[in-house]
Amino acid sequence: METKIKLGVVGFGRRGRALCGLATQSFPVEAAAICDSDEANLGAAKQSYPEAALFSKFDRMLDEVKLDAILVETPATFHAELCSRALARDIHVMSDVPAVATMAEAQELWRAQQSSRAFYMLGANPNMWGFVDAAVDLVKQGKLGKPYYMEAEYIHDVRSLFEITPWRQTYESIRYCTHSLGPLLRLIDEDLEWVSCFDTGSHINQQDGQHDAMVAIFRSRSNVVVRLLTSFINNYPACGHGYRVYGTKGYFERQPGCEGLGPAKTLYYSTECHEKKALHEIPGGETPKESGEKIADGHGGADYALLQRFFTAIRDGLPSPISLREGLRMTLPGIAAVESARLGGQLVRIRYPWSDPTVEATNESNKVIRPAP
Repeated sequence: METKIKLGVVGFGRRGRALCGLATQSFPVEAAAICDSDEANLGAAKQSYPEAALFSKFDRMLDEVKLDAILVETPATFHAELCSRALARDIHVMSDVPAVATMAEAQELWRAQQSSRAFYMLGANPNMWGFVDAAVDLVKQGKLGKPYYMEAEYIHDVRSLFEITPWRQTYESIRYCTHSLGPLLRLIDEDLEWVSCFDTGSHINQQDGQHDAMVAIFRSRSNVVVRLLTSFINNYPACGHGYRVYGTKGYFERQPGCEGLGPAKTLYYSTECHEKKALHEIPGGETPKESGEKIADGHGGADYALLQRFFTAIRDGLPSPISLREGLRMTLPGIAAVESARLGGQLVRIRYPWSDPTVEATNESNKVIRPAP
C-alpha cells in the first residue's frame, strides 16, 4: 500500500478548502494538520477532517506534526514568510500566488530555498492550461518564430469578494500578475528587466486607495515587450483572461469567452504552416492533459494538474514543477510596476535575487533607475 503524503494546510478559507478536498480525494494524501487564525474556518476543518490536528498558530503546527508538505492559502501578504519557515524545516511547499509582496521577501525566500532540502512550488494554475501548452509547443516547433511583443489582460470584477477578503479592496491589481505573466514567460528564456506602469485610481467607487485598472509595459534585455492590463473593479460582464503573442513567424491569441460574444477560442497563424494569412482555431481549451475528462472543475482542471505534479515530484524526488525562480520571474515585475505607478509611470528596473551584482541595483522599494543609453 502506498504511503500517504502527510499534508498541512495553512489558510482554510474557500481556496484552502477546495484544494485540500481535491488533494485528499484524488491522491494518496492525508490532511494531517490544518492551521487558520479564524475560529469559524477551524470549525469547518474539524467537521470535514476530524482526524486532522488543528492549530491557530503556524509554528505550533510545524513543531507538533511531522509534515511532508504544506499548501499555503492565506492572504497574499503572508505567503513568503510562511513558506520560508516551512522550507527551513525541509517541508515541501506549494504556495498560492503571488510568491512574495516585496523585494526583501524575495531575497529571504530565495535564501531559504537555497539552504533547504525541500522544494518550493508556486501554485500558478494558468501555467497548466492546455492552450498555454499549445502555445509553448508552437514556439518549440518554430511555428511562431521568436516572440517579440506579447499582451495579456486579466479583467475580473472582484467587488463581491470584498467583504470576505477585505485585503482585496485596496490591493493593486498589477501585483496579481502571475496569472498573466506566467503563461507568457513560458514562451521566452529571459527575464523582464524594465517597467513603466500607470494607475487609473478609483473612478467607480471613488474610494481612496482603490484601483479600477492598472496597465504596465515591460521590456526584456533583448527588447521583447509585454503589455499587461489588470482590473479588479469594473463593469465587464465576465471574467476574462486574454493573451496575444506576436512572433517573427506567426501569431497566437487566446480570446476569453463572454456571454454575447461566444465561447473562448484559441487561434494562431504561422508563415511556416499557412499559405493564406488567416487565423486558424486550435481545438481544446483550458483542460490540461493530466485531468482530461476525469476532473474538469477547479480552473478547468488546472488545480488537479497542479496538485498531481506537486505530489508526484515529492514522491519521485523530482525538481519543483514551478520553481521559486519561475515564481519570482512572474511576481517581481508586478512589485516594480506598483512602484512605477506610484512614481507617475516612471521607468523602474526590475530586480531579482539572481540579478548580476555588477549591475547597479535598486533599493528595496525599487527606486527608479534610468537605463543605460
